[in-house]
Amino acid sequence: MQAQPSVIATGDFLYFAPAGKAFTVPGAGTVSATSKPGATDTIWTTYVLGTVMKPSQDKYSGKAVTIKSPMPGTGIVVPQNIIRPSHELTMEVELNELSRLAVAGFYKAALIETGDTVYNALSRAEGIQGWLKRQRYDHDGNVIAVDDWWVDLDCTDLATQANENIINPKFVFTWLYSPLAGSAI
Repeated sequence: MQAQPSVIATGDFLYFAPAGKAFTVPGAGTVSATSKPGATDTIWTTYVLGTVMKPSQDKYSGKAVTIKSPMPGTGIVVPQNIIRPSHELTMEVELNELSRLAVAGFYKAALIETGDTVYNALSRAEGIQGWLKRQRYDHDGNVIAVDDWWVDLDCTDLATQANENIINPKFVFTWLYSPLAGSAI
């Protein structure tokens, strides 16, 4: 971590490990909120999402409750404490690559595997959950942070952007609780 605040140009790359899929590193297991593949497992490159077009937007929303009490001898009620019992963390990103996960997420279809030649739009009632690995790089290509979040994946847009021939899928990842989630810097 830096000793002094400074501006850092970053780039993000995203990997995904869908719930219910098998992994082998660090040992045999199935992806879930309580079972995460190791960093070198091939599942991360099987369901890779790609390069983030511009820095990802992490957003927090929550509910604050103000605890109030009277100031002695004044009859005035003032804040004594603020408790935040409700939190929500989301990450919004626009990617440079179109992936099978983007297509499945946007069309609300089942996961589209490597050998699949068809998919059925609107065939999935639940979201796509899994482990999101975000690797953040500095301007010299050095990893400066790695986030492992258990998330709900939602692809919200497959529209073309500035260049009419390039599709830049937009995702919203909603952080879900897992005791294995965390970040390293």
